[in-house]
Amino acid sequence: MFERKSRKFRLRLALAVLALALLFPTGLFQVPPSWTAPAYAGLFNSDLETLENVLDLVADKYVYPPNFKRMFTGAIAGMIEFIDPDNKKFKSTPEGAVLDGKTDAPLYQLDFNRSRNMRIFNRVYYALYDSFEDKTDKWELEKAGINGMIDALDPYSQFLDKKAFEKSMSDTEGKYGGLGMVITMRDYNLTVVKTMKNSPARRAGILPDDQIVKIDGKSAKGLQLVELADRLRGYPNTQVRVSLFRPKDKAEISLELTREIISVETVTAKILEKQTGYVRVSSFSKNTDQQLSKELERFQKTGVQSIIIDLRHNPGGLLEQSVKVAGHFLEKNQLVVYTQGREKEDQEQFHARNKKSYPTLPVAVLINHYSASASEIVAGSLKDSGNALILGENSYGKGSVQTIFRINDGAGLRLTTSKYFTPSGIDITKNGIVPHIRILSEQLAPEDKDKPKDTTRETPIDSETVLKRSEMEQYLKEKGYKKDDEIDPLIQFASLVLREGPPGNKKQTVKKAREIAANIHY
Repeated sequence: MFERKSRKFRLRLALAVLALALLFPTGLFQVPPSWTAPAYAGLFNSDLETLENVLDLVADKYVYPPNFKRMFTGAIAGMIEFIDPDNKKFKSTPEGAVLDGKTDAPLYQLDFNRSRNMRIFNRVYYALYDSFEDKTDKWELEKAGINGMIDALDPYSQFLDKKAFEKSMSDTEGKYGGLGMVITMRDYNLTVVKTMKNSPARRAGILPDDQIVKIDGKSAKGLQLVELADRLRGYPNTQVRVSLFRPKDKAEISLELTREIISVETVTAKILEKQTGYVRVSSFSKNTDQQLSKELERFQKTGVQSIIIDLRHNPGGLLEQSVKVAGHFLEKNQLVVYTQGREKEDQEQFHARNKKSYPTLPVAVLINHYSASASEIVAGSLKDSGNALILGENSYGKGSVQTIFRINDGAGLRLTTSKYFTPSGIDITKNGIVPHIRILSEQLAPEDKDKPKDTTRETPIDSETVLKRSEMEQYLKEKGYKKDDEIDPLIQFASLVLREGPPGNKKQTVKKAREIAANIHY
């Protein structure tokens, strides 16, 4: 009888100790901080649901094995910077330590364990929200954490809230609500380059060289191009008032325009002298290949003998569109590009599948430091195949592929899921696509916020011929070419080289171009 009661007592004592251990995992006599066990968790609690969805995608789809220490360090730093820049509550260190904002005493140390780091993140998240509830809401705080986490991955992955996700989709679809203007920064003025056919801007009489002064009464001075685009775009059938300065008339014009769905013209084309077709591809959206196909058919009917493809300032776009564009100038089934994901078996090859192509047509491709991503796929594939002469500057060097995922509440995630390689296996991230003839500009452009940081990459000398821009311009002048506002010297030089190279022989065209460049010395 006594032994039975003793066993029951020992069992109850063991259960009690287990319960205490579950309640106080850090130790019975170690008093946890008051903010380590927030009473927010519940059956229907959706706090941090989006962040967890982002974490799942990164863990499963990111091109490299995720570094959870770096990611959570970035997430906590992002929240603190957003809500507590003076570090009153917490401080974060690059090493993953979380410090008390008042005493600098270490509170937490992140490691490479996802689950443990998530628990620490929860505690910091709720402590910040409790302390600064009057300054923010939970979603804004969570979003700051997500942005900090994604920023820790690479420069191209990006969290997209609902508004940014919708804009991203409209951009890649090739349609958006806007006015139909192409705008650039010229002498620190936001200047109209051209207006699109049948667009609100063209119907209103907006002209090239008009400068945008105000939008809805607010000054446009100091705005970057992206900020300007955000202000001009909007839902179809909504109004926007634009004030312009027209330099040739020295007059300011104010117009009220109605936004419309604009089909983006990513391809413009013209026929130069001597049966040379010129194609400018500004980006790779859903309609790019369709637009290019029409221009190539027109070229064929008019007897064009060579083509210049201008990819300068083209930031890229859809991978599938770049494959189709390159396929016009390759043999059917020829490899255009291949991508490599995290695992060895995560390789995908993309081949030319065009029903009609022009593989024997002499082609020159123009690139510069701003030619990136899908532009580099086209230039790289045509260079590797020997089917084109590449002229200009080293391209940007963006050798990664981003996939856009839709997540909850209309948000999305643009995530780097693989790297791409040219058909010969070249990873362009280090040096970009190296042109056959590299044109060096002796003039340094003014500092530009959007300019790539590294435009002086080291390049193997034997892979290129270097030609100064001033030398090229002098050579063109001696050949009878005159300055043209629409046809710049590099286009003229490409046209000349294509015309002087042997027809239909790509390798000989490249050889001839190098000979011309090598013999230009002043």
